[in-house]
Amino acid sequence: MNEESLVQRVLHLRQVEKLSQRQIAESLGISRKRVRRILEGAGSAAAIPRASILDEYNHLIAHWYKQHPLLKATQVYERLKAYGYQGCYVSVARVTQEYRAPKHSAYHPLTFLPGEEAQVDWFFFNHERIGTVAGFVYLLSYSRYAWGIFYPKTSFEFFLAGHLECFKHIGGLARCHRYDNLKSVVLKRSPEIEYNPQFLDFARFYSFSIHACNPYSGNEKGRVERLIRDIRVFLYAETFDSLNGLNEKFHHWLEKRNITIHRSTRKAPKDLLSQERLIHLPEHPYSPSRIIQAVASKTALVEFETNKYSVPSTCASKALDVVAYPDRIEICVEGKTIAVHKRSFGKNETIQNPLHAETLLNRTPQFKMRRVLQVMTDMDPAFKHFFDHQDNDDERVQAAYQLFTLLKTHSRSMLISAIRELNTLACSKIRALMSLLHLPELEEPERLWPQNQQLLNLTYEERKLNDYDPDSPDMGTA
Repeated sequence: MNEESLVQRVLHLRQVEKLSQRQIAESLGISRKRVRRILEGAGSAAAIPRASILDEYNHLIAHWYKQHPLLKATQVYERLKAYGYQGCYVSVARVTQEYRAPKHSAYHPLTFLPGEEAQVDWFFFNHERIGTVAGFVYLLSYSRYAWGIFYPKTSFEFFLAGHLECFKHIGGLARCHRYDNLKSVVLKRSPEIEYNPQFLDFARFYSFSIHACNPYSGNEKGRVERLIRDIRVFLYAETFDSLNGLNEKFHHWLEKRNITIHRSTRKAPKDLLSQERLIHLPEHPYSPSRIIQAVASKTALVEFETNKYSVPSTCASKALDVVAYPDRIEICVEGKTIAVHKRSFGKNETIQNPLHAETLLNRTPQFKMRRVLQVMTDMDPAFKHFFDHQDNDDERVQAAYQLFTLLKTHSRSMLISAIRELNTLACSKIRALMSLLHLPELEEPERLWPQNQQLLNLTYEERKLNDYDPDSPDMGTA
């Protein structure tokens, strides 16, 4: 018997007849050492297949992974138990390992014509001083020219504002924009893709088409993903004191990057930007806003993102629209703007305009003056400091009312700045404020005298002032 025949005979007796090494040696008349060498040389081919409790479920496992390639071993284990499987989880994990192993795919490089496409994406950055902020990035696929900006949020109005910032900087826009599956762009993909209707209106306004990447396909917008990776490396080596400081350094980094030779094109993105055939911008930009329906409270406040904004007291309990812009909040009733506030990004704050309570203040003179003092004191700490340094309570009330009146003709920020300057000078006189604002001093009205001055000497029985106040609790009933 030649060597090859001997090897095959040994393997047959081991795998088919299930004989031990001693029994094979005695059957063939060879030593056990030689049998062991033949079996070791054959490797796994010589191993005796062992039956597994999972053998009868193999077709099920293969079918499940064909339908859902990302199934976890724990999910398969739970499914098998429903089919009567009584084995352990470890066996399931071992059998499914080949299905769960990463599949290595090859990708063809994408090429683009000048002005053909831009890739757009958000990313988050957390900083110990300024907290978590969102970075918006816009990259032209042909030239690799990039621009972006950081915002405190990723809501729809900021998404539009990011586009407008990049369009303005670049001087145009690409003909197609490639996005991940952002909610600002895609509402759902099944059974068919459904786009955000307001974003479709935005795309129609600027005449660009939308390309939504397939789920779990980061390679489809690999250029902007690579840019974000480079941005993160830059960010973690820098320090920032504010969002404005972050954007200033970010823009400086982008400008430097855009004049640096790119590793793929061997040219600077800024040099290739002139070759981009971009869509020209319209005369007037799109309004970056988002509309939220709301109802004013009985105290004439509207809640938006945990903060409360005042509306005129006549609009209490009314249904209205909150139009959110990146920098301000407009509140409308039946298409008419009734209030405008600077947008607050704090939590549980109340933002009030004292003029909104003017109708409510006119109920009684006494109530009006006291309420004006309270509202003006709460408006800014500078006002409270100014009122506290008046000589008496009457002067505090008069100072508050005069400031309240000035709000009708001067901005709140201007008055706060002027009052802060007076506080620094330890001056609490309204006349000084009028001088600082270049306004004429308040003059006392000219006195009127009757022709017959003997009338001034008439005496009369004085009555209590409460008799003239219809809301006074001391006034009797008819």
